Amino acid sequence: MTREDARSRIIVALDVNSVEKAIELVSKLKGKVGGFKIGFEFIYSMFATLVTSSAEVAHQTLDQLRELFANLDHQEFLDGKIADIGNTVAGACKAICRLQPLMFNVHAFAGEPAMKAARKAVDEMSTTLELERKPLLLAVTVLTSLGEEHLIQLSLKTEEDKAPRRLELVIKYAMLAQACGCDGVIASPLEVSAIRTACGPNFLIFTPGVRLPGSSKGDQVAVSTPGNSILDGATGVVVGRDITGAEDVVEAAERVIDNILTTVNEQI
Repeated sequence: MTREDARSRIIVALDVNSVEKAIELVSKLKGKVGGFKIGFEFIYSMFATLVTSSAEVAHQTLDQLRELFANLDHQEFLDGKIADIGNTVAGACKAICRLQPLMFNVHAFAGEPAMKAARKAVDEMSTTLELERKPLLLAVTVLTSLGEEHLIQLSLKTEEDKAPRRLELVIKYAMLAQACGCDGVIASPLEVSAIRTACGPNFLIFTPGVRLPGSSKGDQVAVSTPGNSILDGATGVVVGRDITGAEDVVEAAERVIDNILTTVNEQI
């Protein structure tokens, strides 16, 4: 694996509530990583600012958002985790396609109707807009913050059932997503190998919950290193605090690249 290949596998999570901070991170890291994740914290913070702020602040924020998305240059992963009835999912997907992101996601537990509606919407809108590259459609399997006890709380496992069920559920969701036409899934790094076996070599797998050795797990339950995730078959890794929480974010990104290269190349 080359350094450029390792670099392209990294998606940096812009889990911030400030457009200025997001612009700063993208400006420093653009070209040094494969893309950037935009999630709920940023999306709703910007929506709240645009709606509740003075006209002057709202206009300034809008200009900054335009600047941010111009800098992103369609390398963003919109982490909206869409889960609703098919018609609503389709409408959301069509709106997202107008942004022409690198990729975005729906929730697999929304079921076959929602995922098939998403697939159809992306295909139709890509044709309507004459997009050269369709946004990749991913499905969230089971959140990396959920352990076996949470599956019991959600009635996805009985209290009497002592066997681990998380992996079984993840594989079932991944296979359903593939059957519905999704390009890939979001899953824990600990489940990558099993998904790769079940869904084949061309199915995309992106993994949050990756940490460099010695880093805190934070609010994640299922974690691994970036290098081990790629070695197990992940297409890419979503990295947040290990990069964005560092004093020097560029140096931190290079450390993640080093971890991937060292881990993968040692196995060759």
